[in-house]
Amino acid sequence: MAATKVKKSNPGQGAGNGGGSFRGRIPDYPDVDDKPAQAGSTGYLFVLILFALVFVLILPLVGMMYVDTMVTKREAKAQMEKVEKLRKQMEDERKKDADSILIPHQFPDGRPTKNP
Repeated sequence: MAATKVKKSNPGQGAGNGGGSFRGRIPDYPDVDDKPAQAGSTGYLFVLILFALVFVLILPLVGMMYVDTMVTKREAKAQMEKVEKLRKQMEDERKKDADSILIPHQFPDGRPTKNP
């Protein structure tokens, strides 16, 4: 038996490998080292300025709105307590006035009622 040499096929182009499909290839990436350093820094500078605006302007506005909401809530609660107190006071006065009204048969001097 003679040993025969088997020619090895290129792994990316053989028939059993899908005929040079995407899996067998390594894509060529562009060389990013050729770009100057300043071209990318303007984008980072823009993002940095945008974040600074968010934290310097918008965050304090949200904080002021929160504090204003809490103050308004406290004032509304105080107003409701005042209204409840006044309502109770009016009910007490109404009860007191109702007790002081005499029914005709309760007159202290024994006067007869006007309407029989």
